[in-house]
Amino acid sequence: MNWPRTILDGAVMALLFNAVVGLGFLLYPQAYSTMFPKEIREAAAPFVDSKEVQKMKRILYPLYLLLFVYWAISAVFAGVFGFSHFFWTGYLEMTIVSVSDFLILDCWLPPKARPYIKGAENCKAWERKEWLWKLAIPEHALGWTFLVCPVAGLIVAGIAILLT
Repeated sequence: MNWPRTILDGAVMALLFNAVVGLGFLLYPQAYSTMFPKEIREAAAPFVDSKEVQKMKRILYPLYLLLFVYWAISAVFAGVFGFSHFFWTGYLEMTIVSVSDFLILDCWLPPKARPYIKGAENCKAWERKEWLWKLAIPEHALGWTFLVCPVAGLIVAGIAILLT
């Protein structure tokens, strides 16, 4: 495994991921409320437009595909070889994205996002402790660590093996 390249690729993709998600939030804030804690989702639901949710998905899904393809190609060019090395490269890079998502989108952004979500301005779920315990910590400590990152590693390994 090429550690410097893995860390650099993870950091670059973390920046890209957070920039694209942040820009998507500025364009379609109400659509992003569908990914927030339950209390906010329910309060904002009457104002959510299904067309905006579809546009949001058209931003996020290609972003994920770009991450996986970039990581696989980068790992191949960095001299990584073997399925397990490709897997751990993808896993670690997605872990870097997860940590940046947690710090930027879950710790720093919620208080700033509050006024953009119609109907949910006064929800208790916006409070930092509520946000962290109901969404951010379970999502990143469990969901990303045991589901998203391993799946990302498998996808990256699969793409890289096909490229070699």
